[in-house]
Amino acid sequence: MILSFNQRVKSQNSYTYYGPLSIGNYSGDASYGFTVISGDTLLNGPFQIKKANLDDLLQKQDYSFDFSGNFKNNYPNGDWKFKFGTFQSNNQSQVVDYQYRVAISGVQEEAFGEMVDGKPNGPWVFSVNKIKDSEISERLFKSNIIFDNGIPKQNFRIENDSLILAGRFLRNGLAHDEWSLYDSFGFGAAENWIFSNGVLKQIVLSIDGTNTKTSIYGNYSGNTTTINLDSQFIDAIALFQFAKSKADDVVGGKMQGLLKQNGAYYQKIDNILSELGKSSFLPEFKVKVPYYEFSNEERELLNSISSNYTNAATISTNFLEDTRLNILKLSNEDAAFQYEVINQITKNFLKPIKRLLDYKNREILEFAPRKELIDNLWPQGEPITVIDVVFEIDEKEIIKTYEFPTTDKFNFSEHSLKSVESISTYALKSLSSIKVQLEQTLLKEQREQELVTIEEQLIFQRNSLQNQIDSALNISPNNIKSVLNTFKEHSDTALSDYSSLKDLETKLNAGKVLLDCYLQLHMLTNQITLLPEQEEAIQLKYQDRIWNPFMATLMDEEVKKRITTAYKKTVVPYFLRQAKSEFKCNQAKELNVLMKATYQRMLELRDQNTSKLERKLRKENDPNTVLELFELEPLTIE
Repeated sequence: MILSFNQRVKSQNSYTYYGPLSIGNYSGDASYGFTVISGDTLLNGPFQIKKANLDDLLQKQDYSFDFSGNFKNNYPNGDWKFKFGTFQSNNQSQVVDYQYRVAISGVQEEAFGEMVDGKPNGPWVFSVNKIKDSEISERLFKSNIIFDNGIPKQNFRIENDSLILAGRFLRNGLAHDEWSLYDSFGFGAAENWIFSNGVLKQIVLSIDGTNTKTSIYGNYSGNTTTINLDSQFIDAIALFQFAKSKADDVVGGKMQGLLKQNGAYYQKIDNILSELGKSSFLPEFKVKVPYYEFSNEERELLNSISSNYTNAATISTNFLEDTRLNILKLSNEDAAFQYEVINQITKNFLKPIKRLLDYKNREILEFAPRKELIDNLWPQGEPITVIDVVFEIDEKEIIKTYEFPTTDKFNFSEHSLKSVESISTYALKSLSSIKVQLEQTLLKEQREQELVTIEEQLIFQRNSLQNQIDSALNISPNNIKSVLNTFKEHSDTALSDYSSLKDLETKLNAGKVLLDCYLQLHMLTNQITLLPEQEEAIQLKYQDRIWNPFMATLMDEEVKKRITTAYKKTVVPYFLRQAKSEFKCNQAKELNVLMKATYQRMLELRDQNTSKLERKLRKENDPNTVLELFELEPLTIE
């Protein structure tokens, strides 16, 4: 509950609040009294919260509610009334006593009764009615229960649109005598639950005038415990029946459905009151059930079983739902075998364990005999560790056997939680072992698929390089052609060397390297074919207009000849020699970068003071030294 103190009236240490309020999913206008004691807020006095929206009603649908009652020291106390409505309007109105009235249709829920210290006391009525044109047209549900300080007593009656249930309680709230379920459209009881001091002895079901009797706890004489007659009790009956006879369904079902319906309505009220203050509103119909208490050892075993199951189920689910594996198993024998083993372990080991843990989570496992229950979880006998699986590959049937290497250490025959723990351990260890194998199978398949993709790219890049070279050969001078032909040889030799590799990982790594090499050769081919064009650009860059006194005119003359000569006679031939040398992928990349940088440097040197550089180049023929004088890094790989 969200309390706001923006609008309040103070009287000594007591306050009254008027304004908006939220209680769970319900938000409306509220008024209530409260006191503040030592910083704690306690509800005291009248309480009301309501909501109704005329615009919503007229336009589409209105969800209205009105809760009113009293609190005493934060406990619901005194008379309480709850109304919930879902209504639509027919958009027709009339004026009555100077007021507009709109006819509505929908469903109205209403509950009222007395609360004492947060518990229901005396008669409580919960009704649900269908409303048509502002009149009750049909009763959908009604519950009449008498409480004594929260404990139901005497006779009660619950009905819906087709069934009527009547029964009674002892003073301590235990179900007693016959609880009879009547069909609203028939005669006599359609279903009888016969209790004795809270123990459900028998269910009598009447079908077409014939009575079928089913003993529930009629012959049981052991320890019992008292629980509420709610969904847990219904589940406990089903579990006990299953443990005794392997039957999964309880005879009947209509009565338990009506009781669940009643419980849901009361739960709705309890949620509201519990959020507002201190309350225990649920009608605690008490029954007794057989009780097979867990020992400390059994509790530890259940924790171990739960942990083993969770880890094993994770492995199972991940692989059985793996798209790659579901495709691979159609053609790969190892994958198909491992998949079917996982499937068998899931079916024969994990699913019964899951059912056992489901009983535990629903807190009903202690209400059934352990040995019989475990026996019936594996009705064909305990699972065997030698697992034969049958599967097909290319329409050929294959039979293979799986057995975990340390099978002799597992004991499944005790028919106890200890044997279930052993079964769960076997399942987890087996699945963990298969996981390792299957991950290797899937990884190999993944790497093989990756290799196929890489090899497709290799062929494409190699052909693209060959086409690029063939186009360049037609327009290149002989020295360039020689280099380009060497590149063709490089690409073919590299691909041939790659194809001779056998190991998958080695080939995969080599394929990635070769792809990068082809990329570098592409760029280097482009750079080599640009050399003649770049030489012309440099030649033009290094021309200057000079006055020739003999000719009495301006003429173009090459300047900084030592720089251009060093480039043409030393550096470019060096580049071509390196390009034709034994193929090294790293060198191709480095040479490509150096050629681009050298061309750019030549353009820069034209506009710089290079007299000192020209003196140093006078007798220098070593390409590495020339490059260093050009302030460039020579090749590190030769």
